[in-house]
Amino acid sequence: MWVLAFAQDDKVPGLTYVNVGLHQLGHMLTYANSDLTSGLAGPIAQVAIPAMLAFYFFVRRGDWVLAGVFLVWAAASALEVSLYVADAPKPTLELLGDDQNDWALILGPNGYDVMEKAPSLADKIHNGATIAAGIGFLICLAAPLSTRRRQPDVAAASRATATSS
Repeated sequence: MWVLAFAQDDKVPGLTYVNVGLHQLGHMLTYANSDLTSGLAGPIAQVAIPAMLAFYFFVRRGDWVLAGVFLVWAAASALEVSLYVADAPKPTLELLGDDQNDWALILGPNGYDVMEKAPSLADKIHNGATIAAGIGFLICLAAPLSTRRRQPDVAAASRATATSS
């Protein structure tokens, strides 16, 4: 994911289709709200869902590897968002159907009317995604050193077996 997404500033093949599904889910859940709210919900959902999964696996399950993988996924998804933010002033990226770039709506006159800030916002999202991907990668590397990983208690299992015999 790192090489494909970050080194080449591109989408991760295959994963991008899952991200599109999460993005569209965000739109569908907020379809009855304003266009601006629905426009924001798509990119938020595509980044927030893998980020929440990373949090769940890290905090609740103590699984550092899955937490790191989901964090890198969230970062790769945020990188995709940054590409569309950068594309908002003069849209050229391919979109699903004939829809308008969400960020053209969000940053345009019908949204926050700050289109001139698109390059700066895209850079900030890209930098945050790069940092998150690095942290996710380090979490995966640190997994074998973790004392948080749940291992079966061999001594307790042997005691239980001994008392039941």
